Amino acid sequence: MRIEQTIIALFVTSLFLMLPNHKTVLACSTFKLQKGNTLVYGHNLNEGDIGVPGLVFINKRGIFKKGRSWSEIITKDRLNPSSHSWISRYGSVTFNNFGKDSPDGGMNEAGLFIWEMNEEADYPKNDSLPKLNQMNWMQYILDNFSTTAEAIKCASEVEIDGWTWHYFVGDANGKTAAIAFIKGKVVVHSGDDMPIPALFNTPYKRELELLKYFEGFGGEFKPDINDPNVPRFVRTATLINQYNPETDPIDYGFYMLKTLRVYDDPEWSVLFDANGKNVYFRTRMSPEMKIVDMTKIDFNNSSPARVININTEFEADVLPRFKDYNKEIMQTFLQNELMQIVPQDFYGYGGLSADEFVARLVDHTDSYTEKQNHFFKGKWTGNAKGINDLPTITLIFSMNNDAVGAELRLNNENQSHTVDNLQMIGKQLCFTFHSGSGKIIEFKGHIQNDRLTAQLFGIENFYGHYTFQRILKKTETNL
Repeated sequence: MRIEQTIIALFVTSLFLMLPNHKTVLACSTFKLQKGNTLVYGHNLNEGDIGVPGLVFINKRGIFKKGRSWSEIITKDRLNPSSHSWISRYGSVTFNNFGKDSPDGGMNEAGLFIWEMNEEADYPKNDSLPKLNQMNWMQYILDNFSTTAEAIKCASEVEIDGWTWHYFVGDANGKTAAIAFIKGKVVVHSGDDMPIPALFNTPYKRELELLKYFEGFGGEFKPDINDPNVPRFVRTATLINQYNPETDPIDYGFYMLKTLRVYDDPEWSVLFDANGKNVYFRTRMSPEMKIVDMTKIDFNNSSPARVININTEFEADVLPRFKDYNKEIMQTFLQNELMQIVPQDFYGYGGLSADEFVARLVDHTDSYTEKQNHFFKGKWTGNAKGINDLPTITLIFSMNNDAVGAELRLNNENQSHTVDNLQMIGKQLCFTFHSGSGKIIEFKGHIQNDRLTAQLFGIENFYGHYTFQRILKKTETNL
């Protein structure tokens, strides 16, 4: 099975290399620009002038999701499937070319940013870990975490498959990391080990070794930012040092992206203003500047995810042009745009036809709404273990398609308490609520079949261990 997965990964890695008239350019760039009140994350996607299509997604919080490994998508027999599931805590804006929950990169509402770049990788194998393909893993990070430290930790908590990437991560505090997978190990550069907040298509350690030969960084060669023979890493370090905080950071960020282009204009150029929570993007096919104000996005799960084509011919604020996501949008995009540049070897090795491959991608989200996967759904009642004066708690988890609803009542009150910060990873559940006296209570629980065990914490107090049982209606069975 491992050999088959390796061969599949090699086919996927060669996706764009096999295209006719391709200049063999896999030259993506990602950086952080931070000085004073400026905190901007930028990315170029270069793929050799082939017209890379894409969708921009607004992903909602409070959505139940079930993971996918790349192997189960691409192989006829769905080898090495994922059983991992979660409920998203954060909404996000992502840029995708393989459909929903399969981003190239993006940022969530907490200010956590992640983007990939092509580079050799040897993902660690551990059958005891949950399995996700590399795109799904990035969405999982954006759905669940708010800091770079959490993203680094997650790199060792999931078995990743797919083609070979390494990753740039940054958060709302400007903490960054380069996460790579080398010789079956997770290799991280962060903090003092990441003096230049940038990542390209070369291992970070090698970039540092080359940097020391240039003026300003220990060497004698003068770094010309317009010379394509000077490594992009060196040019980026120079551009960051030259940035004047009085200069508009968005203008300067796009100046950096233009300076870092390889041969042609980038397929995509994207900037995330982590402080202002604005997203700016343009593409080679649609060079008009487009803006998404994340502060105006309703990330509540009362409405569906939203989507827009990245090459929309429109300028300035494009938020009103987003549409409610549905599978027909994704089906049309994949068939009419993505599959026009994907060679047959990419999906055919696993025994799939073009239509079957598209169906696998489109149907990814079907599992989100399948009742047999909603092991948490229903009414739960619980009491504090060994303590009589603590209230009985009733929890009700409901589903509306893939959106999770949650209610909490104390001592069978008719009035529900608001559940905030709802998150579930695997069988671990957590959220916060306000008690009748206004105290903020943190609920941490674990679900096992029809039993839920939990602990309740206040800011300074511990409110006991609770044991819950699910109450099944006579017409229901244990899922």
